[in-house]
Amino acid sequence: MAGIVPFLLHLIFPVRCPLCGRAGSCGCVECIKEVLSPNFSLCIKCLGPYPCEEHSSSFPHYWGARHEGMARKLVHLLKYENNGALGVSMGMALASYVTGMSADALVPIPLHIGSPRLFNQSRKIAQGLSLKFDIPMRDCLAWNVEVAPRASKGSTRSELPENSFKVTGSLGGIKTAIICDDVCTTGATIQKAASSLAKIGIEVVGSISFTVGKGPKL
Repeated sequence: MAGIVPFLLHLIFPVRCPLCGRAGSCGCVECIKEVLSPNFSLCIKCLGPYPCEEHSSSFPHYWGARHEGMARKLVHLLKYENNGALGVSMGMALASYVTGMSADALVPIPLHIGSPRLFNQSRKIAQGLSLKFDIPMRDCLAWNVEVAPRASKGSTRSELPENSFKVTGSLGGIKTAIICDDVCTTGATIQKAASSLAKIGIEVVGSISFTVGKGPKL
C-alpha cells in the first residue's frame, strides 16, 4: 500500500523528487536535509563568523549550504522551474539545521518590481520555516525602487539605495523579525530590508537563507 500511494500521486501530479526520484514528491524534506549541514552563523555585514569584533551592531545570518553543487541546483529549480512546493520543503529542511532562532515574525525578501516569476521563492522558503519554527510569516516588504535582480547574468552589483524597500500592510504587535531570502551573496539586500523595518520600530534579530555565496571571509 505504501508504494501505491506515491504512484497514484504521480499519476495525478507528475512530479519527482529531484534528489531521490520519488514519484509524487516535489522534493523530499529528508533528501534536502542531506544537502545541508550545520553551519556557524555569519555577520550579515561582512559574512565573517558571528559574533563579529568589527561589527558590534550586526545581527547573525543563518544558512544551510554554500551556493554550489546540489544546493545551488535546488535554488535554481525553485526559482526558474516554478517548483513552489519544493521551496516549502527547502524551508522545512533548513529549519532542521538552525537553532536559537526566535522572533515575532519571519519576513521574506520580496520579488523585484516587474518580476516575471509566478511566485516569490523567498516566501516559499519562509513558509517552510514558519511551519517548523511556529513563527508567523509576514509578507510585508516591497521594493521601493527598480533595480536589476541581484543574480541576473550580466548585471552589476551597484550599491543599493537607502530607501530600497518600503513596508506595506499592518504589523501591529510585531517587535522583532527574522528576514528570509533564498540566497545571500553580500548581505546588502538583507541589510537594506532591515533598515526599512527598523524605521517603523521593528528590530531585525537575524536573517536566514538556504544558501550563501562565497563571501570574502567564508
